[in-house]
Amino acid sequence: MQTLHYYERVGLLPKPARSASNYRLYSFEALRRVQFIKKAQAVGFTLEEIRQILDLKSHGRAPCRKVAELGEKHLREIDDRLADLRRYRNAVAQSLASWREKTAHRRNCAGEFCDLIERLP
Repeated sequence: MQTLHYYERVGLLPKPARSASNYRLYSFEALRRVQFIKKAQAVGFTLEEIRQILDLKSHGRAPCRKVAELGEKHLREIDDRLADLRRYRNAVAQSLASWREKTAHRRNCAGEFCDLIERLP
């Protein structure tokens, strides 16, 4: 329920009608909207991007071009992160290989904390 209240506060869901005892009465349309929001989040769209998509639709404009644009942007960001992770993975693998070699016959660790880390560039 907190999610629905949050969506109302940030304008993703319209304020629902209230019952005589002041309970929120969500419509079928609100349920469909929440399902859409959750699916969009599941594929990586932010709430702000989802708001843009819903705003286009509510103003009678087709949002699919915007969705494709945002999807392409997300794909580029994912590719960039994957490249960063590959570089990080290679750096860790190189460090581990070097550390194994340097510590194979050593019982103590030099440096203030651990020279293996302290000597990293």
